[in-house]
Amino acid sequence: MKGAQRLTKASLFAALGVSVALSGCSQAPSSGAAGGNAGGGNGQKVKLVFWSHQADAFNDNYKKLIDSYMKAHPNVEISYQSFPYDVYNQKLKASFSAQNPPDIAEAFGTWVPEYSKNGLLSEVPGSEEAGKAYYEAPLGGFKWDGKLYGLPLEFNIENGGMLAHPKMFSDKGLAYPPKTWTELVDSAKALTVRDGSGMKVKGFDFISGDNITFTFLSMILQQNGKYWGSDGHVNFQTPEAVKAMTALKDLVVRDQVTDLTAFGGQLDSSDYFFKGGAAMTYRGPWTIAAGLDNYKAKDFEYVPVPSFTDNPPSFAAESGWGLVVSKKSKASKEAWDFIQFLSSKENLKAWNLGTFTVPAKKEVAEDPEFVSKNPFMRTSVGLLPNGQWIGLIWDRDHFFKQVNDHFQLMVSGKETVENGLKAIEKAVNENQDQHK
Repeated sequence: MKGAQRLTKASLFAALGVSVALSGCSQAPSSGAAGGNAGGGNGQKVKLVFWSHQADAFNDNYKKLIDSYMKAHPNVEISYQSFPYDVYNQKLKASFSAQNPPDIAEAFGTWVPEYSKNGLLSEVPGSEEAGKAYYEAPLGGFKWDGKLYGLPLEFNIENGGMLAHPKMFSDKGLAYPPKTWTELVDSAKALTVRDGSGMKVKGFDFISGDNITFTFLSMILQQNGKYWGSDGHVNFQTPEAVKAMTALKDLVVRDQVTDLTAFGGQLDSSDYFFKGGAAMTYRGPWTIAAGLDNYKAKDFEYVPVPSFTDNPPSFAAESGWGLVVSKKSKASKEAWDFIQFLSSKENLKAWNLGTFTVPAKKEVAEDPEFVSKNPFMRTSVGLLPNGQWIGLIWDRDHFFKQVNDHFQLMVSGKETVENGLKAIEKAVNENQDQHK
């Protein structure tokens, strides 16, 4: 699932401002709040407009379920439209700002809080009971003030599992896979290969725009620490935060099992792995599909990353793709009925399998058939109970950029870990305050 590098690139997660100018997105939908109708009770056809981003696997599986639903509900017509990923978020904001949004919208969990906060979404019917069916992490972004304003389709997990080349381990006579953090670091050192031009094979690569932050936060949690303070502020002045960041810095500076040479380049760290440039790469399960499809790779596995401590491998995760209903919809009852149809166990299982996504719904993830049909997902599915929502970050881009920028300064020796964490905390909290 390579669409725009997993569909979750940080640069596309701009904070929503419903009062933004409609630059480049002045076209309102042809139906939806204005054109839809709820006339099912008087024999009229109910028309729903459903928007999503463009990604072949997502689009194809949506269409299958739409056709199935309309066959079972001949009084409902669903007009499905998809838009290029790099413009979809802006187009969706523009439609809500113009008060003519689609009835049903695919939304990334990071985007949803601003819509919920501004009263633009319809509450999920029976939201309290509905929420119990899902894991905490994918549900978090769709909640506001104790109520649920959307249903997640996937668990957007970037942590817990890693790509690994088992042959590289066997060639060195190393135990595989590593079971503890110490084993991982020791194996990474033994597997790192250098030549005259630098690092030829990275022993353990965690350097990517997402994973530096996710690994840092998860290592805090695995020490039974916390990174949220009060009033929506982060707190990175804890012993757990200092220890986590120091360990990440050490992997680059002291242990030298990876470097920053490819950071910010055109290729993802997983691309280098599939080219043989790393023995282990800490990345989300979406990279498996990229390796199979783009590199026809066969000499790899996806295995658990050991916990940083003796505690369970807790991790932080953002809420991924899900579906919401506009409060402006004149057919919200039918819109939610379709979403609940799609979210039934068998339909959602088919959607997760067809899109190579990790299930957000417990009964799908726990169904043995899901892993039997997609064995590469075994590692991620086993880790889902250890995940927790990353928390309410108003500007995702800013948050991750601060961690990444200061991590580079720490690694280069231009900033101490303690001072870097203070700078990250200050910048993030000032940004959080702007949204109060």
